[in-house]
Amino acid sequence: MKKTLLAAAAALLLALAACTDEETSIGLGLTDPATIYNGITDTLTANMAMSVRDDSLLTSNYSYGIIGDYTDPVFGRSTSTLYSQIGLASGMSSINFDEVTIDSVVLIMVSDGLFPDTDATYNMHFLVRQLAQPIDADSDYYSFDSIPVDPSATFFDRTVTIGAHDTTVRLRLSEGIGTVLAQTSASDEFLQSVKGLAVSIVPDADQGMFSINFATTATCLTAYYHYGDDTIAYTYDFLFGGGVAHFTHFTHDYSGTVFDGNDSLDGSQQLYLQPLAGYNASIAFDSAVRDFHQRHPLAVVHHAELLLPLAPSAPADIPGQLVALATSENGASAFIPDYIDAYTYRGFDGTFDNSRNLYRLRVTQHLQHLLRQGADNGITVLLDARRSSAQRTILAGPTSADPLKIVFVYSE
Repeated sequence: MKKTLLAAAAALLLALAACTDEETSIGLGLTDPATIYNGITDTLTANMAMSVRDDSLLTSNYSYGIIGDYTDPVFGRSTSTLYSQIGLASGMSSINFDEVTIDSVVLIMVSDGLFPDTDATYNMHFLVRQLAQPIDADSDYYSFDSIPVDPSATFFDRTVTIGAHDTTVRLRLSEGIGTVLAQTSASDEFLQSVKGLAVSIVPDADQGMFSINFATTATCLTAYYHYGDDTIAYTYDFLFGGGVAHFTHFTHDYSGTVFDGNDSLDGSQQLYLQPLAGYNASIAFDSAVRDFHQRHPLAVVHHAELLLPLAPSAPADIPGQLVALATSENGASAFIPDYIDAYTYRGFDGTFDNSRNLYRLRVTQHLQHLLRQGADNGITVLLDARRSSAQRTILAGPTSADPLKIVFVYSE
């Protein structure tokens, strides 16, 4: 049933004067804080919803990463390994370490959070190994890519305790890494010679995931050294992660889960969103868009939201933000225009509304485009931090008790 939405000022005056059963607040929650208008509220329901495997996730050179090994009964087992070059200090074109004595080398990784319990303390078994071949800085690396390691060059293989208040993880590497770094060479030669490191977490201690911040220079490989008999100690911060080529490799074991052997799942009742090259949600409103376009070919959309309620089976720890990609007629995908428009109000865009137990994505420009063309080729809903956070969730499908939908305000 359509209801007239009054201007915000008029609605306030009416509320002060009198209330009737026909004066409801159904459209008020849709009001863009920067806009005052009169319009009609309507709803579109989805005719297609699927959970689809994310099988081509680019992971190279992002500002945040993740390593770990974690299993849960719904999503199965997920693992992540980091591969990174070791580069000379920022701005340095060469190094002369032939005549220094390296006393110790520490791999420092700045924490961006722990999973599944951010407030817990974990005993994580870290494994740091040298790569058997260099990372190609000119290549793109995806979640399925990996590089072989040198079985004779393991520099760390121990359990470390990490708590919620630990801002960094410091791994003191074995003496072998000093031999790798003690050379005189130009920057490009150094990258090829040292090849890089693979960092992973072995699941024989506490299971969990550790997110890493590469955007800070504090994530680095620090060498402590001195010259000859000199008692003065020096440090040199090699680049690791940020500033050099790096990527993450994700694997999933879905044995015994609903995903086992399925690249896609029907999402009419619930939709799975799993990070680390897991599953995305594919949704289409084509039938509803065609019907509305036929009845209202000149409709002007003032405001529209894609509302995505949580399914009852969703885990308690949910991701912070969702994003949406639109599918074109030729099958290509791109962020919806509401997401990339710098002038769009972003106060609730893709974030979770605790009071309504749902995610809200602004889709005003996107819906206007769909109504103009009279068809919907579908959208893909993604976890915004799917490359660096293990948080996952389950959304309610279009035929569930509290279904996903697009609610919008228009005039004509």
